[in-house]
Amino acid sequence: MKSKFLALLALSASFGAFAEPVVMSYDGFYDRMEVINEGDYQYARVGFYLKTFESAKECELADGKIMTEKQTYPLTYNERGQLFLPFDKELDTHKAVVVATPKSASGCQLSMQIEAKMPQQPITAAQLYKVHQEFEELLPDLSGFFVGKLMSFLLPDQQGIQLHFNTAVPTDVPSDWQCVEMRCKVKIDDTWQANERKLVDGNKLARITPWIAK
Repeated sequence: MKSKFLALLALSASFGAFAEPVVMSYDGFYDRMEVINEGDYQYARVGFYLKTFESAKECELADGKIMTEKQTYPLTYNERGQLFLPFDKELDTHKAVVVATPKSASGCQLSMQIEAKMPQQPITAAQLYKVHQEFEELLPDLSGFFVGKLMSFLLPDQQGIQLHFNTAVPTDVPSDWQCVEMRCKVKIDDTWQANERKLVDGNKLARITPWIAK
């Protein structure tokens, strides 16, 4: 049965209608989703994206599936190449693989991003503070015990958060935000923790990511 399963994967990889499929082990996704599920995270999560090799742009998909030796399931994704996978212990146990077929032959690779998706309503300073705190907790959790606890100095320095808008940055954002095109870098400090001032419309936000110092 295992040899037939591997042969099926090889056939998928060589017979794609659009481009060579990207084949990924499900357990890597599961391990990161498990960190989120075991933690106390209201907003933070891990986003899974396929990006092009050359320019790291969104990789549009033509098809996707999740496969075990005995079953095949459809893979949910969007037009930005984001993959939405179930948190399923059975898929992890049965060594499932994720097969994603890009529309073009430019070559794609997996990119994992710590991010937050906000409710579609006015977002307060206190909520943005909460997102920032969850990012700071999640980064070492995802890095594992060795790096997260024993070698925390290796972790990147988080300056604040980045707000990614659906279109151009609104004209009414605070003047001290560092904004370019559709994104703003925002420094967060402790004065935001209990501040209920509404700062941004959640309907206009695509997502929030950490602002990491280079």
